Amino acid sequence: MSSQNRNKNPLTILQNSQNRQILLRLKDGTEYKGLLKEIDAYMNLILEDCTEIMEGSPVAKYNEIFIRGNNLLFIKPDANQLKI
Repeated sequence: MSSQNRNKNPLTILQNSQNRQILLRLKDGTEYKGLLKEIDAYMNLILEDCTEIMEGSPVAKYNEIFIRGNNLLFIKPDANQLKI
């Protein structure tokens, strides 16, 4: 595998996003923005200092949250620029 293809591997991108802000959306439409602390091969995630967002508005804050990878719709790495 070339280094260019390795950089486009989704798991590698997420592993490189550890200790950075990410934004993710679940299949039910709920979004979360927080600090990615852990990720595994199934894309299960642990976020810290996380905000739950529904319909564009913050609705809850969590110190730590676990999200199962099979519930994910999308993940946006490096979400520092997003205003939420």
